[in-house]
Amino acid sequence: MEIFVDGTNFRLAQLDAGVRDLDIPRLARQLARGYVLVKMRYYASPLDTRSNQYRGQQRFFELLRATRAVELVLGRNEPRHQNITCELCKRTFTHKHQVEKETDVTLAVDMTVGAHMNRYDVAVLVAGDTDYVRAVEAVQQTGRKVIWCHFPGQAHTDRLRQACDDQVVLTDKFLRACR
Repeated sequence: MEIFVDGTNFRLAQLDAGVRDLDIPRLARQLARGYVLVKMRYYASPLDTRSNQYRGQQRFFELLRATRAVELVLGRNEPRHQNITCELCKRTFTHKHQVEKETDVTLAVDMTVGAHMNRYDVAVLVAGDTDYVRAVEAVQQTGRKVIWCHFPGQAHTDRLRQACDDQVVLTDKFLRACR
C-alpha cells in the first residue's frame, strides 16, 4: 500500500475539522492496518520565508523527513497579484497572495506511475479535490484498488467518492489512535 497525501488540502480540512496534534507517521500506520505500508508520500509547498507560519511548517517538514515511512514531496508557491476595485469607493487595491504549484499534478502522476510500475496493490488518496478522479480511474485500470481518505466535512465530493473503491472517514474515533 502507498498513501498519497495532498498536504495543503489535508491541512486545511484538518483545521476546519478542529483537529490538532496529528502524528502523521501514526496516521500512516493506522491507514495501512491490514496492509504492508510501502510509503506515504506527503505533497506540499513551502510557505514564503516571510510568512508567520513558515518556521512551524519547516519544523513539521523536518519531522516528516526524519520518518522513513514518509516521503516529503515539495512543490512551490508562486506569488500572484490581483487588482480589486471597491464597488463603493471605486478605489483599486492590489491583493497579494501565493498559489501552490506542482503538487496536485505531481501527486496524480506519482500515483499513476506507481501503479504501472507495480509499486503497490492499494493506493490511499488523502485529498478532497475532484481533479484526482482521472488519476484514480487510471490506477484502477491497472487492477489496483483506490481508497479515498477524508474528513467528514469533505464528504460532499461525490465524484471522488464514486470513483474510489472504498473510503476511510477520519472520524474522532479513528484519529484518537493517530495522536
